[in-house]
Amino acid sequence: MGRARKGNVVWYTVGELLIIVACCMVLPIITALFYRESCINVFLFMMPLTLAIGIMMMLCWRPAKKNVHLQVRDGAAIVTFGWIFAALLGMCPYLLAGTFDTVADAFFEAMSGFATVGASVLDDIEGQPRAILMWRSVTHWLGGMGIIVLFVALLSNLGAGAMQMVRAETAGPVKDKLHPKIADSARSLWLLYIFNTAITFLLLFCCKMDAFDALNHAFSIVATGGFSTRNSSIGSYESPLLEWAMVGAMYMSGINYALLFMTFRNRSLRHFWKNREFCVYTGVVLGAVFLVTISVLPEYQENLFTALRQSAFHVLSIITTTGFVCCDYEQWPTAACVVLILLMFSGACAGSTTCGFKIDRHIILVQQAMREVQRFLHPRLVRTLKASEKRLTEQTLHSVTAFFYLFVALTLFSTFIVCCMGVDFLDSFTGALACLGGVGPAIGLWGPTESFSSAPRLAKWLFSALMLLGRLEIYTVLAIFWPSKSQHLWYKKLQFFSEQEE
Repeated sequence: MGRARKGNVVWYTVGELLIIVACCMVLPIITALFYRESCINVFLFMMPLTLAIGIMMMLCWRPAKKNVHLQVRDGAAIVTFGWIFAALLGMCPYLLAGTFDTVADAFFEAMSGFATVGASVLDDIEGQPRAILMWRSVTHWLGGMGIIVLFVALLSNLGAGAMQMVRAETAGPVKDKLHPKIADSARSLWLLYIFNTAITFLLLFCCKMDAFDALNHAFSIVATGGFSTRNSSIGSYESPLLEWAMVGAMYMSGINYALLFMTFRNRSLRHFWKNREFCVYTGVVLGAVFLVTISVLPEYQENLFTALRQSAFHVLSIITTTGFVCCDYEQWPTAACVVLILLMFSGACAGSTTCGFKIDRHIILVQQAMREVQRFLHPRLVRTLKASEKRLTEQTLHSVTAFFYLFVALTLFSTFIVCCMGVDFLDSFTGALACLGGVGPAIGLWGPTESFSSAPRLAKWLFSALMLLGRLEIYTVLAIFWPSKSQHLWYKKLQFFSEQEE
């Protein structure tokens, strides 16, 4: 009965999430009304349909008790199925409007939006109705801070169970709480997120971008997504001022929101300089910009300012997994491309809207490696490791090590599968890495000037799964497919074999 009640809460909560998704369809409806587009009928049909499905799920699976204690697996199930259902209903406007002919393409685009990856299968973006482009950007914005965090901020009545949901969705090995109550923390994060969106919109609008494009790109920047309203992304504007403005906006979007909140609340910048992850993030960005600028300088006839601007733009675009492009960086020297590929393994700060491995995990792995070398020299050495000014438990250290293994293993396994479909190794590797890491554009066949439309249909489904795994940081998705009884049996078998070997 206990599991049945929790199952009810899972599907009941997914229904509430769909209501939030339906309400957000108001923006493309307003856009279609303003520009007098016929595709308004698509959203006038999908909005009540999504509402009806959400309400029906709530009525069918209404829990007997209001306060049900959720386990980690329950929180993971709500987040994972919430994302999948959002993508399934989010793809319907693309199909009904004729944007895509296949479910694989529509689901890929929807999952890329909600997962804030920015990889697209659209070849002619500018030929699409503006309402469809607005919907793409709205999915980014919802997925950036997280539908779950918004749900907790607005609707959650799960009490302590809300923490399991937020932990399953938010990024990073160490979770920060801004307030004692998780709902208050969620509200603070979303208020800061909305404020950041407004500031970014005004910044882009002041750089001569029209209001529609500014709003769409603001949604994409703060969510570190990468969907643009232009075929050539930011390069189509040919505005150095706009590119510098976006460099600053992408850099800010890669910072931990908890750190930004503490800075605003205390009105002091000292929190930045005391935060190790922020300092490493800034150092990696500056170092990468320097290396790429030096590599590409001959390509720009020694024009330092142009080389510096475009290097900084693409370094920030990739490390923050935003995915915007202002030129074809595949034409750059090999050394510069290698730096960009390495940044795909990096990611920005934990607690930001970025995807990827995260700087915090790299710091922890380096500390672990240094500690093990010291232990080799001094076996009795006891050294405490810290991250985000918090003492790290052995459980966190093991979790980070396992996450690194899973990240690499999933990338290589997916590369092998796509290679079996007849795709070149480099294209398969960077495509899988770009989707799992949430970067968006890859290098090669699916590079900055190409879409993923040429990918085999099975590869699109695989890349969609990688987007979900990357956005929810692998553990959340795998947890719901790992039965407790099976895990216990396998643990006993492994223990038996290890005893036999001894």
